[in-house]
Amino acid sequence: MLNFAVIGCGNLAMKYAIPALINSGVSRVIVCIDPNRRGQREAIKEKFNLPLVTTIDEAIKKYDFDAVYIAAPTGAHREIVLSAASFNKHILCEKSLGSNLNEVKEMVNFCKERNLALFEGFMYQFHTQHQFVRKLIDDGEIGVPFHFLGRFGFPPINENDFRYKKELGGGVVLDAGAYTVHAARHLFGKEPVASCAILENEDKEVDVRGTVLLDFGNSNTASLIFGFNNMYQSNYVIWGSKGKITLERAYALPPNFNPTCTLEKQGFKEVYTLNPCDHFVEEFKYFCKNYKNEIERVSWYNEAINQSKVLNDFFR
Repeated sequence: MLNFAVIGCGNLAMKYAIPALINSGVSRVIVCIDPNRRGQREAIKEKFNLPLVTTIDEAIKKYDFDAVYIAAPTGAHREIVLSAASFNKHILCEKSLGSNLNEVKEMVNFCKERNLALFEGFMYQFHTQHQFVRKLIDDGEIGVPFHFLGRFGFPPINENDFRYKKELGGGVVLDAGAYTVHAARHLFGKEPVASCAILENEDKEVDVRGTVLLDFGNSNTASLIFGFNNMYQSNYVIWGSKGKITLERAYALPPNFNPTCTLEKQGFKEVYTLNPCDHFVEEFKYFCKNYKNEIERVSWYNEAINQSKVLNDFFR
């Protein structure tokens, strides 16, 4: 059992991450840390029977834990990661790891020097529906995949939300866009050789909508569309030489949700209803199994930097 401190107790942590850490069978939550949510102390105590403190220093003095799970806004990640690593804590941090490439490199180098795990959390990838998609591809059902279409967007959010604030690491690229980039990179198993991005801010201080074309070489391309002020979409389509695969809920799913996968070929269409999966639980199982593995840790460092490089290029 790996003992965690949870840093950042917003909606995502309260609704999904903390329950998943408690129920994973391989992890325990020892303490919650959040300087901005003192009012949630009783709620966290009542719901999870956990203490809430306001600083990592206080948590270190009072509690014994080995790793931190960070669900704070992106703009706070650098300070939290460097602080946690200075206390020799392993780190699982929600995407996006940093606000820019320089921050990501600094965090990676700091953790690498201390032989600490640093994993950028894209929980969606651990949902079993993506294994189903990969098997269809490996079985040749759509021939050779050549294009990935990813869409992730949602209706207008509260004007005071951190996603609209530059100093908090806001912007749709680091939020919804990061998922589509990550999914495209992992479909083709390589990095893009060129990108073209159209970003819109709609008079906000951050980007709120984006359309991106990625060229992975060898006739592999991706088109990505994401935004804060759209009809909700969370899907991807993989187009191959013989057919296509569509996932309607690719990135954000409740643990009890039955996703659907559609396979289409010339004159053929089949819709598969798949089993529910708690991708947070599966992510925590993966981290706990591999955080001590030096080869895995190096791959996590490289993955975080490569992901950030692609996002960084959108702002050229």
